[in-house]
Amino acid sequence: MELIEAIRTRRSIRKYDSSRDVPKQTIEEILELALNAPSAGNRQPWRLHVVRNPSLKKALCEAAFGQTYIEEAPWVICVVAVPEESGSRYGDRGRNLYCIQDTAALITYIMLIAREFGLDTCWIGAFDEEKANKILGLPAGQRCVAMLPIGHAAEPRKNRPRKPLREILTYHE
Repeated sequence: MELIEAIRTRRSIRKYDSSRDVPKQTIEEILELALNAPSAGNRQPWRLHVVRNPSLKKALCEAAFGQTYIEEAPWVICVVAVPEESGSRYGDRGRNLYCIQDTAALITYIMLIAREFGLDTCWIGAFDEEKANKILGLPAGQRCVAMLPIGHAAEPRKNRPRKPLREILTYHE
């Protein structure tokens, strides 16, 4: 699959085929490639927690207000921001903005690379961050900013309407 095809076919999948596993090596290949994501000043203010343990996935599901597809997917990638790694160079703007932008870039890379591997994901941001941080055993100063279930879709992808470019684009020439 080419990048453009991965972009065109990526969808937020909320039902995973629990009978189809994904090898750990595949997850590592995806994450290794995703580390090429850009970050302000190349600070790379992120950590990755990859969860397969069923009881931890259940706890993450509960922290995410019952989004059960967290438990269905064979893996859940939790993307963690380390604000001080950006803040040490860029101050408050780094702590409050750049580290979030940087982790968002990493998340996007993970999702698109997963599609390249024929896998599906869903970017979950709706969860109790304090609970997720505790479940993952994060040290003070680190924060889980996204959960990404990853696996094979159990249902066909559905196209979602997108605003036309002309509706959201402004040129300043």
